[in-house]
Amino acid sequence: MSEAAIDINAIERELRQMWQEQATHPDAGGQAVIRALTLNLIVRAPDDGWAEQALAVAPALTAQHPNRTVIVIDRPGPATELQANAQALCTLANAGRTQVCGEQVTISARGAPAGQLASLVLPLLVPDLPVVLWAPGPQPFAQPLVQRLYRLCDRLIVDSTTFADPLRELAELAAFEQTANGAPAVSDLGWTRLTSWRELTAQFFDTRPFLPHLHRIDEIVIEYAAGNRPNPVAALLFVGWLASCLKWTPLEDAVGIEGETIQIYLRRPAVGVGPAAIRLVSVAIRPVDRAGVEGLARLALRAVDNQQAEFVVELTSDAGHACTRATIAGAHPIERTATIDRPALADLLNSELRLLSRDRTFAAALHLAGGLARRLALP
Repeated sequence: MSEAAIDINAIERELRQMWQEQATHPDAGGQAVIRALTLNLIVRAPDDGWAEQALAVAPALTAQHPNRTVIVIDRPGPATELQANAQALCTLANAGRTQVCGEQVTISARGAPAGQLASLVLPLLVPDLPVVLWAPGPQPFAQPLVQRLYRLCDRLIVDSTTFADPLRELAELAAFEQTANGAPAVSDLGWTRLTSWRELTAQFFDTRPFLPHLHRIDEIVIEYAAGNRPNPVAALLFVGWLASCLKWTPLEDAVGIEGETIQIYLRRPAVGVGPAAIRLVSVAIRPVDRAGVEGLARLALRAVDNQQAEFVVELTSDAGHACTRATIAGAHPIERTATIDRPALADLLNSELRLLSRDRTFAAALHLAGGLARRLALP
């Protein structure tokens, strides 16, 4: 279907016809096919590369969350060009089992105004089902189509690892999440990638002898893979998570960049001194050259208050694994090798699609990290 104005009714007729044919003529294996939709997923793809990724993960998303996916390839151009096609997406089922299918509509646009694209998307949404908008790529909040659609969505998914101006865009994301206040709920795939790092860090302090050191941390050093374009957002989100959980607060104006290293100071309650006493926590975030690594590469938490202790998580040369090491003064270091997940894009999205409401842990971490990013981005 290719014309200046896409016929939405024709797309719906095409989908109905596909289901009627499936009901009348099952596949060659004799498997029954059912249409099962649990949500609407809108994908705003800024170029063909992102569109290919969306098309590639769509079957895996349908397998866990049967849905109607509307992919909008939103390219700039001097003249308006629109194309659309529809298809069923079915998961492979074992012999004798029912095949569950979703639907996919792809709108390929060039030079189309955001209002026109939004008017095409809205009638394609299945009524009474949640609406999720996935907006990958840089500057998601600057995109006119995202600005028009997000108010109608239950969840907005972005990916901070793809930000072109990481500090500024992280600050924008934090401001958006706080203003939205869960309507829509906000997800960041960059945050989801931190799950293993947060779990390994928390596991140190599941051990009773180590727990007191958690409240005596004085120094944090985080190294992240520089790649082609340094992006410290994952490190800032990790700091935001730790600080928000432990009730640390940033020192006013104690944020800066020295060379390539981000330096931050936070205040924490002093242990065993008095309710008003505080100690400073210094945080250093710096890029390192690590071939084949994306995101965090190493983190170290150090306590020098009272008894010295250090807790380290570091990626090994064996892909998908990390070495964790706890060193307490006067005792032998305790080391182990742990699996650290590098989830595929489909796994990240499926994880976020399972969420039914605002992720308050993420919101608290993002609020603190966004405040730090805003100060760092100031000229």
